[in-house]
Amino acid sequence: MDAGLSVELGVFGGRGTISLAIGHEASGHGYVAAVDPWTKAASLEGANAPENDEWWGRLDHDAIYQSFRKALVDARVEPWCRIVRQRSDAAVNTFDDGSVALLHQDSNHSEQVSSAEVDLWTPKLQRGGFWIADDTDWATTAKAQHLLLAKGFTVVEDHTSWKVFRKP
Repeated sequence: MDAGLSVELGVFGGRGTISLAIGHEASGHGYVAAVDPWTKAASLEGANAPENDEWWGRLDHDAIYQSFRKALVDARVEPWCRIVRQRSDAAVNTFDDGSVALLHQDSNHSEQVSSAEVDLWTPKLQRGGFWIADDTDWATTAKAQHLLLAKGFTVVEDHTSWKVFRKP
C-alpha cells in the first residue's frame, strides 16, 4: 500500500497530525493533510452533549490554530504537513478517490457529522487503507462505526476509546 497521503479530520492542537508528520518524515515519503476549520460553529454542529458544547463554545479557536502552526515549526515537521483550513465536507472535494492511505477521524463527534464523514471520505481511502476512529466509546460515534462495518470495513484493533478499521 502506498502510504503517501495521510489525512487527519479534526486537528485541534495537532498532536495526532504531528505524529503522522513524523512518520512521513521517517519514511521520507508523502505528507499528512491537516483538515480542520478551527471555528466555533464547526465544533458545535450537530447534537452534542451540553457539557461538550459548553467547553467547545468557550475556546479561542483561532488561538488554537496559531498554537498548532507553532507546534509544527517547533517539531520541525512543517514540510511533511499541508494545512487545509476547511470543514471536512468541503475539503473532501480536494482529494482524489483512492488517494488516502490512512485517515484519522477526530473531528466533531456528533452523530450527524461523524456519520456524514464516513459517507464522504470512504471513497477517498485506498483499498486496504486504515481508518482510525477516535472516541469510539461515545454514543454519538456509534452510527459512524456501524456505517464503516456496513461498508465492509473490518476492525483490526479495538482499544475501547479508539479503533482501527481497514477498508476492503
